[in-house]
Amino acid sequence: MGHIGVVFLLLSLGACQNGGSTVDSAVVDAIEQQALVVDVRTAEEYAEGHYPGAINIPHEMIIEGLQERSVSANDIVILYCRSGNRSGQAQVALQSQGFTKAKNAGGLENLLAATHARAVIPPPSE
Repeated sequence: MGHIGVVFLLLSLGACQNGGSTVDSAVVDAIEQQALVVDVRTAEEYAEGHYPGAINIPHEMIIEGLQERSVSANDIVILYCRSGNRSGQAQVALQSQGFTKAKNAGGLENLLAATHARAVIPPPSE
């Protein structure tokens, strides 16, 4: 029984590491069609490197941030963070406000890999 438990645990951990590692092709297509890409991490995380063309709105400010930018509920909004957790929270918040085309792209690294892009690293501010 102990060996089975260990094997199950290892398989579960492997599934967790691989979970969410692929980016939905609809997300990639939307980005290719110039959808709004939003990094929902902190400003500090964004400054360390972000998706090309992405704007930064921390996940807890997503509704207000899009309203300030006059983004319509009909616009496609692609959200990402470090792992997909915060962007998932932002997606739920947006969808509850009628943003039915909000999509969670997951984590930055997976998004970069899926689109063959390189992270933008701004020069340090003086």
